[in-house]
Amino acid sequence: MPLLLGDAGLTRARAVVCLRRGLASWRCWSPSGRQGYRTKHPLYLAPTRPAPSPPGPEVLAAAAEEGPRPGSTSYDRGSVMRSRAASLGPGHGAAGSSGGRGEAGRRSGPLRDRERGSRGRGPGSGAGDARTDRVSGITHLPTLVAIIEENAPKWSAARDVSSLRAAFLTLAKLGSRPGTDTRLLPRALTTLAAAYVPLVPGLRDAFSCTGPLYACAKLGFWEGQLAAALLERLGLDGGELLQRADGKGHGNLWWSVSVAPKQLVALAEGALQVSSTCLTLKNPSQLASQSCSNILLACARLQRRHDPLLHHLTACLVQLPDAECQHLANSLYALGELAEDCGHKPRKQDLQRLGGRVLERMQQQQGSGRQNGSLGNHDSFTPQHLSNMLLGCAKLGFSDPGLLHSLAAALGCCSQLAREQELANSLYALAVMGCTGPQYTSSVKQLYAEVLHRLHSQPSRFVPQELSNILWALERLQPDGMDTLVQALAAECRRRQFVSFKPQDLSNTAWALAKMGYSDQDWYEAVVTAASAPGAMQGARPQEWANLWYALALVRHRPPDSFLEATARDGLPCASPQECANLLWSLASLGLYDQRLVDALGERLGELLGEKGREGAKKQNLANSLWALAVMGPDVLSRHSGLLEGLLIEVVRRWEQEGSDGFTRGELAQLWQVQQELGKGRARGRPRKGAKKLELILAGDVDGQDREMLQAMRAAAEEERLDPTTSELQQAVVRVLQQLQSAAGQDSPLSPASSSDPSSPILAILPEHPVEALCCRVDVVVELAGGRRVAVEVDGPWHFLANHPHTGTKTGRTQLRDRQLERVFGAGNVVSVPYWEWDALRRGKERQHYLGGLLGVGVP
Repeated sequence: MPLLLGDAGLTRARAVVCLRRGLASWRCWSPSGRQGYRTKHPLYLAPTRPAPSPPGPEVLAAAAEEGPRPGSTSYDRGSVMRSRAASLGPGHGAAGSSGGRGEAGRRSGPLRDRERGSRGRGPGSGAGDARTDRVSGITHLPTLVAIIEENAPKWSAARDVSSLRAAFLTLAKLGSRPGTDTRLLPRALTTLAAAYVPLVPGLRDAFSCTGPLYACAKLGFWEGQLAAALLERLGLDGGELLQRADGKGHGNLWWSVSVAPKQLVALAEGALQVSSTCLTLKNPSQLASQSCSNILLACARLQRRHDPLLHHLTACLVQLPDAECQHLANSLYALGELAEDCGHKPRKQDLQRLGGRVLERMQQQQGSGRQNGSLGNHDSFTPQHLSNMLLGCAKLGFSDPGLLHSLAAALGCCSQLAREQELANSLYALAVMGCTGPQYTSSVKQLYAEVLHRLHSQPSRFVPQELSNILWALERLQPDGMDTLVQALAAECRRRQFVSFKPQDLSNTAWALAKMGYSDQDWYEAVVTAASAPGAMQGARPQEWANLWYALALVRHRPPDSFLEATARDGLPCASPQECANLLWSLASLGLYDQRLVDALGERLGELLGEKGREGAKKQNLANSLWALAVMGPDVLSRHSGLLEGLLIEVVRRWEQEGSDGFTRGELAQLWQVQQELGKGRARGRPRKGAKKLELILAGDVDGQDREMLQAMRAAAEEERLDPTTSELQQAVVRVLQQLQSAAGQDSPLSPASSSDPSSPILAILPEHPVEALCCRVDVVVELAGGRRVAVEVDGPWHFLANHPHTGTKTGRTQLRDRQLERVFGAGNVVSVPYWEWDALRRGKERQHYLGGLLGVGVP
């Protein structure tokens, strides 16, 4: 849950107790400052039937610095977005640190492509003297470390705060440079911390606290008591030091806390509350754009929602005429994160003004010829800024056409300079915003062309989630000519054998490819094998199981029983209504049933249909769940009659509330098929338990209600049969049947197939024959002498599973069709012509004999 400013903070006494008990010997060191404590649950998007929805992408990160410009550390988020180079200190993203939020779960903001100079004096600035100038001017890390080890105890004894503070800041500056040998840093920081801790209670200004705190945060040094002591000092006496701090001091406090371990974040609560109050009292001239941007980013990382502070910072930022491009980009991104994670809604006027400022800068950049993603000293938007702003708009739902089009166009122009994560995030954001119009065609084409180029030249630079997000975006955007890229992405995933793919990556990759019609069964076998490996789906959420099963169902790939057992073992205790429905739908479509899994899903659905949770279930979820149970067969319906009754009662309740306008034609047609199973189905003449009662519920006859719902369901089913499609295979079968019919009237009459089963001549052949009782059509009905009528279904590949050894097994949908037709035509009077058997017969005479055998009619 986000920390709200109104929440009660830690008292001083509790903070001291925490310090003594938990932090005195707690050690947490990382040269790159990678600390975190929370795992982000990804974004859900509204799905189509019964498609699950993938999460959002990982976001590159690093905040703009205050003073020495503390950039942000790189983090993973959800599925790991790795660092492209050696771990770097905050503010040095040019070499390729990745961002996002990840294993440790910490959020980071938009990554700086490189530092742009000092831009004023930061925490290490101040009046200074010869001693501090001597320390600040050192540019060689080993020399600085030697001076620290020699002089730190002396400075502490002399209470020389300025020299110690300067040493902290210079060490942070040198230690976070790319390529720095960080092995000397722990020893130097430990020496400085030991010398500084005794002086903390007597510190007289906020800068003496926030400067060393920033240095520790930048280098990821949280050993011992120093950071906790500094935070405690800032919160003492009602935050007296912070009340006199400038915007930079507040910005460095927030940034440092946002990258601190969880224990220290709790200790900082009092200081952050005081800082929030102070910040809301400052006017724009007292808050530089950099301070506003950094604090917004820190709030996003901490998931701390305090609307008065966030509104004030946003309003101040858009009033500052000198706001740099990076500050605008970081702020728009941070507001998007806050909206997604905490529900913060920026004021409309502030958001429009922020978007206007961004658009104004982009137009200026374009006019000056610098819209090329240059990493020079000019104040310009980089590819990463553009990508993160687009992502921020997607999270905010901010769909200003002019801004979106300009961002997309700029990203397309500089796509060759963008990193792989920026390419993936940009395509993802465009897909979320539904940017499929002709004005986006060129930009999308440039982006995916660059992705394709890199897949051919440097495929290993993409991490699994980037591959997954690109595929998801392509499925939503559906750009022309994407087939080559889809094939290349699928091949790259398989080439890696899905190594390092998280459950989310596996499921979303399979989901996107299946939705786009990619049907390579060997590829899906490989993804199932990868998901079945020990630990591969460990920690998988119900959505990831449901997405993966849904993908397999779409391509008709039945996994081995061990995969079904693994899903059942998970139990899916926290599944949503859609996840339960999607998994049931997938199992039914593949002709599978596992009692333990269906029992678990049924139990979960029962909980969700309770008084408090029933509104979370969509009508689509109800229809899919009912249809799936009906497909699974009579025994399953009897075993789960309690669940069926609960689902049907909820369907009737929704009907009474919304009427026919609340249900789609497809949902009503599904319910019609369910009604056929429940109302008229009998298992070998034995009425199913509860069938009559459930039929009455569905038909609307409970308590004397009319049959309006049943009529609407029937009408929907009839509408679906009005537009029949006739395949070439079906036409060929009809022609051969007509040849058989003609042969019956010639000199060589049809002969019985066997003496014990005399056949009758073919009286009529009725293609696309309607079956009124079921409101469906049969491919061909053949009427034989003696009154026998045979339904002939010509079954192409989509009626069968697609992977070996199940290629001859009918799908669940086809099994339901045959079962219902048999109730109308009688046992033995529904026959199937599988496509592979027909294709194996090359001559007309062979095909006549084949059909004659199916109909019980011999051909001499």
